[in-house]
Amino acid sequence: MGIKNSEKSDEDLIREFIEVQHDYLPIDKDRLILFTLDYLNSKNIETTFDKLTVAAFKLFPKKFSLIGFPEYPDAKTVNDCVFLHCVKTKGWVSGNAQTGYKITEKGKYFLDEAKKMLEGKIKVTRKYGIVPRRKELTFINLLKKTTAYKKYSQNKKEDISDFEILEALKLPLSASKEIKQKHLKKYLEYAKRINDPAAIEFLEFIQKNKRW
Repeated sequence: MGIKNSEKSDEDLIREFIEVQHDYLPIDKDRLILFTLDYLNSKNIETTFDKLTVAAFKLFPKKFSLIGFPEYPDAKTVNDCVFLHCVKTKGWVSGNAQTGYKITEKGKYFLDEAKKMLEGKIKVTRKYGIVPRRKELTFINLLKKTTAYKKYSQNKKEDISDFEILEALKLPLSASKEIKQKHLKKYLEYAKRINDPAAIEFLEFIQKNKRW
């Protein structure tokens, strides 16, 4: 005989959450946090920070997982969304990590928007990034602004000089082969962690170059 939901702990109920089947990638994380809070309330689950963190990850894993560790929730991103954005900046939510969180009257409007976005009733015209602002994303974004990367993107591979590659990887002219390989390996790790195929292709191009 199965256990009734009322007899299960909040933690056990959250463990049973499954990924939302609607296309949630274009929707901003703040609205998805509102949806998660509302979902917890609908299950009579306390909206504490830890439960919100795991619930958001279970419902929207592609938005709330750690870079390089997609099987784990990213608590910092959840905290930034719920406290720095929804509580302090936007006023969509009240509360804190100690008392739990509650959607405000203002927040209910944006919660309704989030639900309609997930159902396809509101078309999302702006694309919101999946990857949170971390060291990896910062370095790869800077890499993409370099001359070497731009030439590669324009199919001008032959025109890329050694100096431009050094500049792209933030290396001095005097860098040894060992240091070059170390930097290149690190950049490849960053690109793979944030799942950036274009950056990976560029870095693998450098890696195959006999001069490197």
